[in-house]
Amino acid sequence: MRFASHALRRRSRSTVLGLTSMIDATFLLLAYFIFTSGMQRPESDLRAQTATESDRASGAAMLEPQVVDVLPGAAGGAVFRLGVVNHSDRQSLETALRGLPRGPGLVVRVHDGVIVADAAAAMQAGRNAGFEEVSYVPALP
Repeated sequence: MRFASHALRRRSRSTVLGLTSMIDATFLLLAYFIFTSGMQRPESDLRAQTATESDRASGAAMLEPQVVDVLPGAAGGAVFRLGVVNHSDRQSLETALRGLPRGPGLVVRVHDGVIVADAAAAMQAGRNAGFEEVSYVPALP
């Protein structure tokens, strides 16, 4: 009997390590590193904004993007202004855009009172004319 009580005392004095909290912490750290490492685009997908030798020679690197202003028209339609020339329909705008350099891109600046369909028509005209980069910008009042 004494032997059993002595064994019980000895057992209660020994320290037992709980591995559950260490396994939880390890799992949380592993999950953190997996999720944070997969969220960013690989650097190989990023495009440098530097000019190539052929761009420097042709002067294309110094060109600014073409700007198309979409203004409300008189009869509820829209007027597409490219520089100082006004175009009343998408086809004439697309024809005018085909003769411009495409490298710098196209900016479609939409003014108040223009419906979304007219803004989309200007952007589609730019895409049809061969512009790779077409940006939508609301005009400031």
